[in-house]
Amino acid sequence: MIPLLGTLTGWLLFAGLVACWGAVVGYWFIACPPDTEVRASAKVSKATAEELGRIGACALPVALGFVFLRQLQEFRDPFASWTGDARLLVFGTDWGTIWVCSFILSVLVMGAFSSLKWTKESGWIAGSLLTLALSMFPALTGHASGTEGLRWISIPADVIHVVAAGVWIGGLTFILLSEYNLRVTYRAGTDTLLPVLVPRFSRIAVPAVVALLLTGVLAAWIHVPSFNTLLTTSYGQTLIVKVVFVLLVLFIGRMNWRRITPRLLDVDGPRTMRKSAAIELLFAHLVLMVTAVLIRISPMDH
Repeated sequence: MIPLLGTLTGWLLFAGLVACWGAVVGYWFIACPPDTEVRASAKVSKATAEELGRIGACALPVALGFVFLRQLQEFRDPFASWTGDARLLVFGTDWGTIWVCSFILSVLVMGAFSSLKWTKESGWIAGSLLTLALSMFPALTGHASGTEGLRWISIPADVIHVVAAGVWIGGLTFILLSEYNLRVTYRAGTDTLLPVLVPRFSRIAVPAVVALLLTGVLAAWIHVPSFNTLLTTSYGQTLIVKVVFVLLVLFIGRMNWRRITPRLLDVDGPRTMRKSAAIELLFAHLVLMVTAVLIRISPMDH
């Protein structure tokens, strides 16, 4: 498989999980409460959570399908048939068992988010739990599962890392999409949801960022045993690129939190926040892209 296509496959999987987490935290923690002054705001934010959940859920089976094709190409025996290799990969390896379970989960996630019109809150509970379960796939099939003697900490830490990234980036996506939907649906050029949504988002974003940093440091300590390894291996050099992007996103996020959020009630505050948050989201997805490259590199590759 072309390396770029393999990277896009990883990014699509992460982006799908991020969108689902954005829907989950948007619905449970960020969306405007029903007793808000403008009931339309609550309606728009809840509808946005459903929309974001459907988008992410539809991306997950597609992404996992491409993940399987990528793995099959790497697993391929040139002297065996494609179907034979596929059966052996699915039924004869631990990776295949995990993939099958995850693919089934992705279909269930898609069903849960697609049925919210009828299932209401029970659908949200199911979608939330299934999203959490599916977030284990990167840990169970990546570097975390290959750390002999440290799986007991590396796998849970990697799951927390994925969830924290989903809460942060997904929550930010939810806010921007809610704002866009309000302006499109009601043609409200001056109305904004940001003064209500952003403070609610900050209460969960800050703990998520702390968890993301702690688990990231732990993963680096496990997979990069020395400073020389950080500089001389492909894994270490790619990790440096990721850290640079993460620091940039953190800088933009802190500026949004500390400087722009207090100005949301000003005339230009919402517009400034929309622009800055969009830039933060763009660089956050670049982090996901670099992460998709990183998980394909062995920590000992030079």
